Amino acid sequence: MKLFSFFSSQLKPAWSYSTTHTLWRVIFSHNGIIVCEERDTDEKIVFYSCIEAATGKIVWSNRSFNEQWWIGIEGITNDRLYLHGFKKPDMPEHLGIIAVDLKSGNELWRSMQSSFLTDDNGFVYGFKDLFERRVFHKIDRTTGTFIEQLETLPAEVESNTQLEKTDFTFPSPCSSNDDIVSNAFSLLHIDGNKVKSAECVHSDKYLIINMYTDLENAGEMRNSLSVIDTTTQKKVYSEVLNGSTPYPVPDSFFVDGQRVYFIKERKTFVALNLP
Repeated sequence: MKLFSFFSSQLKPAWSYSTTHTLWRVIFSHNGIIVCEERDTDEKIVFYSCIEAATGKIVWSNRSFNEQWWIGIEGITNDRLYLHGFKKPDMPEHLGIIAVDLKSGNELWRSMQSSFLTDDNGFVYGFKDLFERRVFHKIDRTTGTFIEQLETLPAEVESNTQLEKTDFTFPSPCSSNDDIVSNAFSLLHIDGNKVKSAECVHSDKYLIINMYTDLENAGEMRNSLSVIDTTTQKKVYSEVLNGSTPYPVPDSFFVDGQRVYFIKERKTFVALNLP
């Protein structure tokens, strides 16, 4: 990890985390931990890394869990990361529960007979689909020991609870009738006819705007992020997220309170504070 600013502007990144692989997914716990799923799409290898949201400090990095590619993130709590395997390669159905300690990155236990459902009140609940019915498995959260099979879930167990932190503000398409957005285009010297897609977030006095603009190469676009102080009408931060891309990707950034998160060139995760 390296702390740096990309441009000499009024705002500077609080931290950045870079990897040589593609940042496939990032997931936040409620107590300020981020897990990154990093994939080498050529070699078909997946790695996991863990960083502190507040500081960008690496807790652990480049961990793998006995499966090179067919593995993914199921959920995260304040102390656990749950991973899953797949019933068959190239098929979407999950199978298996792998519990990982967030502090150390060490595997705690695995159960390959169940698919993950939830972590609730000291137990992990999984499920298994049989012919025309589903049964549930109650598992000791600490050891991974199978406790019992259930025909129905206990009434107090909420299977749809979102374990990870999701209360972020995501961008929405910019309105052509938004005067603040129109002023931002003028300030950034952007020809509106060249903007193929734009999404933005209004955060207090700031406008965070992400744009895809035409390049001279046919079919290619540049993806750039800008932060405008709407009280002074000044650009206070600018960054190219992708120098050349054939299509827009939604939700290229998101906002958590006074912090903006974005991924640059699919390999660098950046946290930018809004004062």
